[in-house]
Amino acid sequence: GVNMGGQNVELVSSGDGLYVDQYENGRYIYRGQSPNNYVQFNNELWRIVAKEIDGTYKIIRDEVLPGTMVFDTIGYRSYENNTYCTSLQDNLSCGVYGKVSGTYQSPDGRMSGTVTENSSIADYLNGEYYNGLTEIAKAQIQQHVYYIGPVEYYDQTGNDSISKNIAEEKMNTWTGNIGLVNVSDVLKASTNPACTSVTDQYNQLMDSGTSTCNSNYLVDLPDQTAYWTINNAVWESVDYSNDVWSAAQDEGLAGLARRNARSDDFVGARPVLYLRSNIQFTSGNGTKSQPFQIG
Repeated sequence: GVNMGGQNVELVSSGDGLYVDQYENGRYIYRGQSPNNYVQFNNELWRIVAKEIDGTYKIIRDEVLPGTMVFDTIGYRSYENNTYCTSLQDNLSCGVYGKVSGTYQSPDGRMSGTVTENSSIADYLNGEYYNGLTEIAKAQIQQHVYYIGPVEYYDQTGNDSISKNIAEEKMNTWTGNIGLVNVSDVLKASTNPACTSVTDQYNQLMDSGTSTCNSNYLVDLPDQTAYWTINNAVWESVDYSNDVWSAAQDEGLAGLARRNARSDDFVGARPVLYLRSNIQFTSGNGTKSQPFQIG
């Protein structure tokens, strides 16, 4: 088993539960439709996504925040200071979560430039939303690195994999208190063996209208519900940078789709954060009726 906040949680190799992360050594992830990964945080239900290599616990709010929310408000950032975001020339939006040092570029290098300002959603989550948490909750959060690199859809070569998606996410980092889920987190949470990459699942979704990344608590949502990931969506064949991957449930189809950063069409924010490695779960068993309680 694995020490989860002082409790021993057994590892599984099939079905719902806690798995060894086969893509990132020393990391443990919850997978399946209904794993027992509920935790009470900020007087709300959250889900444990992973126990990280550094011992922190990556958690996601069980429900999307009320109301819809754009990823980046039109005109929020200036083109002069954020030259990667080509759409800002037309006073539009940008698909990058937060400011980065150095150059931000698409995986193939076709698009590159500077990103020196946060998105509107990043500023909201780390400002107004964070300030509204209880003082106890704030003390339990570990400021952490988030992987905000662009994940590419290979519409020409089709050469993609989860390992490739992870490497692209890690091309750029942002450090803060509150973030959003990674594309790879959503992919890895599925126990469907056909969920092999963002390109493959998107093609299946678009071509045949079937979900390959279902059996997945991160897309087990009310119908017509979507929430932003933290990763810019770039296309192999197109030169623009204002799209973001989102996780969605729509008329029985669940998976990842690209969405313009200025969109608020039934898409919202589902906060993600890291609990400190020294927190203890003093009671509960991770079920929805008896979530882990932080001591």
